[in-house]
Amino acid sequence: MNNCIEDIKKSSIRKEKISLLTYPFSDPSPIPEFGRLYPYNRFDGYTAKGTEQVWEIIVMENDFIKLWINPSVGGKIWGAIEKSTGKEFIYFNHVAKFRDVAMRGPWTSGGMEINMGIIGHSPSCSSPVDYHMRQNDDGGVSCFIGATDWPSRTEWRVEITLPHHTAYFTTNCWWYNNSCMQQSYYQWNNVGVKVAGNLEYIYPGYQRLGHDGKSLSWPIDDKAHNLSFYEQNNHGEYKSYHVFGSYSDFWGCYWHDDNFGLGHAAAYDDKPGKKIWIWGLSRYGMIWEDLLTDHDGQYAEVQSGRLFNQSVSLSSKTPFKHRSFLPYTYDTWNEYWFPVKGIGGLTYGNHLFSFTIAEENGKRTINICANQPLNHTLKILHHTNEVLTKSISLIPMQTVSYTLPVDLNLNAIKILLNDEVFYNAAEQNEPLKRPTEIVANYDFNSVQAIGIQAKEWERQRFFERAIDKYKSCLEKDPYYMMALTGLAGIYFKQMKYEDALALLLTALSIDTYDGESNYLYGLVNLRLNDITNAKDGFSIASQSVEYRAASYLELAKIFV
Repeated sequence: MNNCIEDIKKSSIRKEKISLLTYPFSDPSPIPEFGRLYPYNRFDGYTAKGTEQVWEIIVMENDFIKLWINPSVGGKIWGAIEKSTGKEFIYFNHVAKFRDVAMRGPWTSGGMEINMGIIGHSPSCSSPVDYHMRQNDDGGVSCFIGATDWPSRTEWRVEITLPHHTAYFTTNCWWYNNSCMQQSYYQWNNVGVKVAGNLEYIYPGYQRLGHDGKSLSWPIDDKAHNLSFYEQNNHGEYKSYHVFGSYSDFWGCYWHDDNFGLGHAAAYDDKPGKKIWIWGLSRYGMIWEDLLTDHDGQYAEVQSGRLFNQSVSLSSKTPFKHRSFLPYTYDTWNEYWFPVKGIGGLTYGNHLFSFTIAEENGKRTINICANQPLNHTLKILHHTNEVLTKSISLIPMQTVSYTLPVDLNLNAIKILLNDEVFYNAAEQNEPLKRPTEIVANYDFNSVQAIGIQAKEWERQRFFERAIDKYKSCLEKDPYYMMALTGLAGIYFKQMKYEDALALLLTALSIDTYDGESNYLYGLVNLRLNDITNAKDGFSIASQSVEYRAASYLELAKIFV
């Protein structure tokens, strides 16, 4: 590693032919999967015998880290290492062992998998995706990957960027709903990490949510297990923890035996979801070590998400519902991924540096590992009192330690770089008041509850179930707006335009300005070739912020 900022070389990007022992899967079924996976088909044949296969891999590296991207397997970041130690901060699987795990079947473990669509693992996770390599003017490099999710017609792109002067890389994601209707909204990045080495999950929060939305304590469970340590999860079956309850823009992992870790940072509004997946430490879960790899050992997954949990149907009876992706709308977010070394643990990190506060032999220190060149003034405040001021000059992955007073309340410290707040312990550690349970007297048989359940089924693409629930709503209240528009939207998708129109005329007789009703009214009339009434519907819908962009786009099509 270079010891001077001026000596740092530009990042490089190239293609390499890399041979991996590969356990392939069959040709696809000729019959598509009718239902929520349509028009995709499945792959149902797998093998226990591997053969050497050469894969074209994109390799990105700078003086500090190196990563591999496989465009033929969903654009997965196949692995990443910190170069001075050679240690993996993202698990590199040295075989491509496809198993029937994903929506279409085949899936491989390790690396970083990017999922956008309805549930994981997305249809493109083991299929080739488009890619483009670029040398950036600032000395960094980028690899763009992307594909279309055909059931929803949404399009996604990810720019994986490795600056030349940092020990982090970024994933900048775009997702566009290229359809005239609401679509299901699901986005999680799944990152494989090895479990050997006294692994600790550093996940700020006080509760853990299940897929069913139920909340339990974190990190200590009711049997006094500290679940933040991998080895203390040696009970029961697989583990799936969505950690919740802290306004934090960070999570990470640390292998204490290796004095090495992984950090992730993203704005809270970009990525509020953080999840841990563990196969299970009993035979129940450990069989997957042999099923998914040959010699690389067991792994776990750490995940970042756009929502708080990966909800299933039971989650609908909690505050943690599904979300809709509005028509013709676009989302984008950015994340930082970085290694940590030599600091004895991990408290917090972002694109600037990672740190921990350690206590040993009656002495307290703050240990810092830089993630980019630093030439800053570091200040630490305890309440409002300044307890440390240092000028720091570090290159990426360089470490430094400073002594702190032993009587500090660690929940009352604030760290500043050049007088800008870097870390606010009080904010990071304050439990959120956001509810995790629906109020006790909520009536799940009410028309509202049935309507919400219908919308939940619709967002999961279980349309027949949604129709039944919407009809149940209208039996209770023939003029319930959510059911009128919800059922009309599904009828539109099923090309039952006259049935949809009747529902929408009823809705507009109740509220002539309702944005969703007017937008759907415009779509239905357009399909019925009633252009005047279509323009009327879109025009009034454009007054709604939610449907403004989609309405203007549909009007533009008509006028063109």
